[in-house]
Amino acid sequence: MAQITLSFNNPLNVSLQTNSDSPNYPGADIVYFKNNSGVYRVGPCISISGNSITCFTEDDALRPSDGDFIFFAKNTETNTSGIIGYYAEVDFEITSTEEKELYAVNSEISLSS
Repeated sequence: MAQITLSFNNPLNVSLQTNSDSPNYPGADIVYFKNNSGVYRVGPCISISGNSITCFTEDDALRPSDGDFIFFAKNTETNTSGIIGYYAEVDFEITSTEEKELYAVNSEISLSS
């Protein structure tokens, strides 16, 4: 596996995440590029330094060129949100002495095994 460093003239998006602590790089954002031929995967972002990022990439992967659009996507295996477990408990507390009315309480439930 090779490394590639991409440098930019403008500041990077602050939500770009790296993870160089694990051989599989869970949690690291995946960097892509788009040119006239299509969209291609660069690989997981392993470091950020100023306006440059370093990614792991396959040895035979197509490399981006000047003018290609570079973007990233969150790793969907590790960047999830919500409550995980068998149950959740929520406490609501009113700290005001004025009368209040609770309009709605919602939740999202996803099956997990």
